[in-house]
Amino acid sequence: MGHDPHPPRGTPPQRGWRRGRRRPGRPWVLCAAAALSALPGAAAQDYGSVCAFEGDPAFIDLGNDSVLKDGVPVSGTLDANYTHTYTYSSSNVTAFNQADEYRKIIINLEPCTGTVFLMVRKTRRCFPNPYSCIDVATNTRAPTECQWVHFMTEIDGSRDGTPTFFEVPFTTTNYFISVFAMENAAYELTVLADTGALPRPGNNGRITANQTEKIGVNLSWEAAYYSPAGVTSTYQYLIYSSVLLEDEGQLNRAVFFRKDKIMNTVCGLGFNTDEPVKSVDASTCVNGQCSAMVEALPNMRYIFNVVAESQRGMKFAYAGGVLKTDWEVVRQATNPDNSTLAAIGAVAGSLLGIIVMTYFMLLNIYG
Repeated sequence: MGHDPHPPRGTPPQRGWRRGRRRPGRPWVLCAAAALSALPGAAAQDYGSVCAFEGDPAFIDLGNDSVLKDGVPVSGTLDANYTHTYTYSSSNVTAFNQADEYRKIIINLEPCTGTVFLMVRKTRRCFPNPYSCIDVATNTRAPTECQWVHFMTEIDGSRDGTPTFFEVPFTTTNYFISVFAMENAAYELTVLADTGALPRPGNNGRITANQTEKIGVNLSWEAAYYSPAGVTSTYQYLIYSSVLLEDEGQLNRAVFFRKDKIMNTVCGLGFNTDEPVKSVDASTCVNGQCSAMVEALPNMRYIFNVVAESQRGMKFAYAGGVLKTDWEVVRQATNPDNSTLAAIGAVAGSLLGIIVMTYFMLLNIYG
């Protein structure tokens, strides 16, 4: 494409374009199947003809970086109408031995800016083909026409700019993933079989904000939890804050805040702010409730959000909220003859909206 828009693995995108079920007790069945499919003589297919569309220059294979490692986020930038392809394979016997309730895999695509779609195929190639159902030039989208896809982002326009989070039964060892950009975009992709390592925002990610002093706002939220429990615990919470201009508003209630200013994903917060304004040690939370005081000037609109980080280094963002700060001075008599007046600061913070996002989706897909 004339330039290399793809940062190294693990490098976060920077601002301004810096870039039938398995029977319990038989995990060997999946492992054996994975080994068999890797053998040179095992059901050899001519992928060059069956998956000929993968030769389109719009499909970009990132080489070694296209092979995903469990729990290691990869970052990328894409021009509009281009696709990155990834593969993920696992023979993790520990994961396969989990009870059905916990034997799942997480595939999480977070936009940092712009709109990206996640398409996933299980077990065998080809890679999902977004061009079979999306025409960027005419903004035509036909979800039922998408080829080589087992599950994917909702592409009808209602979820443009939102993260895609799949937590699905872990029933196969191989996954073929396409990440497609409707417009110039940056994203972060993570696949995780050890699902208990990911912090999950308590109370569906709700945050409350109350102005308690002239330049101070108290944020509170419910502590993160883990499923299954016992794999790890929360290390800290990172607090993010950003000023909104008076004319800045949401165009889509499903997106917080807009697809060019995404504030409810980890990479979106990193892309749109310089750094967290504060970190809070998880040990300071009391009875599952956490809080932090952050600075906020009066008569301004702010976006606030919280990111939970586990001891394993996995991060997940809460839903976020918008607060309009306000401050008024009230005069009060301090003696019987009203000869002395004292100025008492009174705050009236107005919470304009807490946008509660559905931050995960459970799919019962069996194959």
